[in-house]
Amino acid sequence: MNEKERQLEKSWIANAEAWTQSVRQNQIESRKLSTDQAVIDEIVSFNPRKVMDVGSGEGWLARALHSRGMEVVGIEGSGELVQVAQAAGGGSFHQLSYADFCQKPAQFGTDFDLAVCNFSLLSEEITELLQALSTILTAHGVIVIHTLHPYNLTAEERYEIGWREESFTGMGEGYKSAMPWYYRTMSAWLSELPKAGLELVRCTEPIHPRTGRPLSLLIIAKPQRDS
Repeated sequence: MNEKERQLEKSWIANAEAWTQSVRQNQIESRKLSTDQAVIDEIVSFNPRKVMDVGSGEGWLARALHSRGMEVVGIEGSGELVQVAQAAGGGSFHQLSYADFCQKPAQFGTDFDLAVCNFSLLSEEITELLQALSTILTAHGVIVIHTLHPYNLTAEERYEIGWREESFTGMGEGYKSAMPWYYRTMSAWLSELPKAGLELVRCTEPIHPRTGRPLSLLIIAKPQRDS
């Protein structure tokens, strides 16, 4: 694990309390405007019975899906976030790094109709995780990836892959450290699918209702299977 990856892990531990407050007090504008409902609607469209929430955070998505009749298993590297998710209910939550999950992906079963990565693929290397997720799906299962839209750049940022930093500006107070994360262009995101043995089902782009600019990118993929 390189230094950026270690900093990424540490940031979620340091910022767990602030992040929980930001989510539960609706302090993140893009989530209020569109992105929260967009990922819920995408998941509901597949009518899944059992869902794995990858990087489940404080558990808001699991609770939303549970209220719609779904069984949800969440995995999360931050023990602090797992604790607050468990206290709120809505699913079973487990403290587990992505690397540890990849070592034993079937430990929670292989009958998931859908796995969702909701703004939780922040590392440079994600191929192994996507491959592991494909092994726990049912025959018609899908993976939903929700991420920052590659077009969502400032005037100073270049359209090229690489590590960037989230300072959590405008998301509330109490954040103790910035968070490194790995930016991908549209082509980089789409090229990850065949590398992991996946194929694109569709992608959608939730739009800001006032500016008309894309807020996020939803990629739906399924394992490639022999015809």
